[in-house]
Parts: sequence; structure tokens; C-alpha cells
Amino acid sequence: MIINDRTKTLWLPALASLTGSMVWRLILQRSFPRSQTLLNHAGLPLTYQLLWLAALPLVGGLSVRLSRRAGGDRLTGFIAALSPAIVMIPLWMALATGMSHPSPRQWFGLLWGILNWIVAPGIALSLGAWSILGTRTKKNMNTHTINARTRTFWVPGLVSLTAAMACLTISTLSGVEPRFVARGWATYVVYIPWLLTLPLCGAAGAYLSRRASGERRTCLAAGLFPVIVMTGLVVFLTVIGKFVYAKPQWVYFPMAVLFGSILPGAALLLGAVPFAKASRVQ
Repeated sequence: MIINDRTKTLWLPALASLTGSMVWRLILQRSFPRSQTLLNHAGLPLTYQLLWLAALPLVGGLSVRLSRRAGGDRLTGFIAALSPAIVMIPLWMALATGMSHPSPRQWFGLLWGILNWIVAPGIALSLGAWSILGTRTKKNMNTHTINARTRTFWVPGLVSLTAAMACLTISTLSGVEPRFVARGWATYVVYIPWLLTLPLCGAAGAYLSRRASGERRTCLAAGLFPVIVMTGLVVFLTVIGKFVYAKPQWVYFPMAVLFGSILPGAALLLGAVPFAKASRVQ
């Protein structure tokens, strides 16, 4: 299977940039206490916001390198590197136009959000991108292919993961709140709006894997990739002591598994199964 030039030079490097930046931010949000002061954004204290920005030059440089190695020109590599900031522009434009009776505090929060999500990340990504833009491109890009595992699992899996995280980000930015389900002495959080979008994310990963002639189990794994990554992250944070279950653990741990892994996994599987059963595209 030969991937077209635009996919190799723009979409895959942009996807790598977007996934890297979002995963690093998610790790920081899961690892450190939340803060709700006005100058902080999305519950992330300013110190750790700076830690997120400090890693973005590496993300930008990596995406430009991927683009240049595939034969992309400088502009294409630069756009791929800036994709995490670019995708946020229409979201913040929608938030700005959706303010019915904006107050000074709302305008301040909007401008601060634009700074945190677009301006500052764009500058950080640009710093890494410019250091790689002078490299030479390959001349034989028309014969460049990627291996079977990458095209049947890793690329579809990253698409599914990016789509799932984008849906969660959009629901958060649009003010869609999770639903709280109370059972006895415990209160559990269910992100119902996000769960409703996950079948589409699972379907995207499974479809791309099947289109690349992936086997049935590879298609299912690509569709389930978001919950695989999230489960692995929670296990890692639990091992290092950053994620602690409330007591009694025999109540909270099974519910955390249900709401954090089983329900999202079932939603992703619902979208992935039809494509995993489909005939391979030759």
C-alpha cells in the first residue's frame, strides 16, 4: 500500500504533533492537583502549564522531521508542527461568538484561554519547528512506503485516540458537563456526552485498519486504542502513587474500572465491530 504525498507529508506528521501535545497535557492533568484560580486554565496550575509548553518544541521538531523525511516542503512541515494550535482556532472562535452577554471577566477568561491554547503553544511549537526546517528532503518520496504494522494498527489507532481526545476536549470547552450517578455512599462520574461520540472514534480506527488490509483483531485493537492507552496511563499513575482510589477501595476500584474502561471500551467496540467484520480492501 502506497500512501499519497499529502498524507505522508502533512496529515501523519500533524497527527503525531496533535497526539503528542494532548497526551503530555493529559499526563500533567492526571498527575498534579487541580487549581481553579482565574489565571489558570483547564484546572492546570501555571507551573505545570509551563511544563507542558516546555515539551512542545520537541513535539514541533518531531512533526517537522517526519514531514521532511517524507519529502514535504517547509510550509507543509511548519503547518504540521502547528496543528495543535491550529485546530483550537475554530473552537475558540465558536466560544467567542457564543457569548450572549459577555462580562469583563468572561472576556478576560476568553483571551487568557486563547493565549493558553493558541498563542503560547504556537510559539513553543514554532521554536522546535524552525530548528528542523533547514534539513533536506528525500528525492525518492514517490517510492516511500510504511510497514504493515504501522498502517494497519499504529496510524488507525492514533486516529481513534486523537478523535476520542478531541471529542472530550470539545465537550469540555463547550461546557457540556458530566452526569453524576449516586449509589449509596459513593458518587460516580459518567461522561455520557463523550461516551455517545466514542462509537464514531472506534469506527474510524477500525475502518482505516480494515482499509489497509488489517486482520480482524488488529482492526478491533485499533478501534479500542483510546481505552488501551487510558487504561495503561491510569495503571502507570497508580503504580507511581499519583492516582489513589478512595476508601473503601473494594467499592471505588470496580466502579472506576466500569466507568473508566468497560463503558468506553464497549462504546468504542460498538463502532469498531461492523468494520472488523467487513471484507478486506484489496
